[in-house]
Amino acid sequence: MTVDLTTATQVAGAAVSALSPYLTEAGKEAAKTVGKEVAGQGIKLLGWLRGKLTGRGAEALAELEQAPTDADNQGDVRKQLTKLLTENPALLEELRGLLVEKTPQGQSLIQTVSGDNNKLAQIAGDGNSVSIS
Repeated sequence: MTVDLTTATQVAGAAVSALSPYLTEAGKEAAKTVGKEVAGQGIKLLGWLRGKLTGRGAEALAELEQAPTDADNQGDVRKQLTKLLTENPALLEELRGLLVEKTPQGQSLIQTVSGDNNKLAQIAGDGNSVSIS
């Protein structure tokens, strides 16, 4: 079995997107309110990554844990994870399984924003509208 680069990149991106909010304080608070399933998923994903990434990949993960909102750290982990998945295709299905495991019922919205003068909105459901000025 071979893994094409696009698939590996997409799954790696999904993993980083799922993990980054968990590593922030806001993500930890959201996990408390959404439920233990979300927190458990974050812990499992982090443990899986720690067990699979070695060398530069492990360094990148450690840097992401220190600064989870840093786009460069996220990109570095995504790159290292993409390499791992293309070199070890069997890991792709393992990681996909972790990403869909115990998806919480209902909806969960998390925003992570840095910088000054940001204007944000988040809505869920049908028939909603948002106006930002």
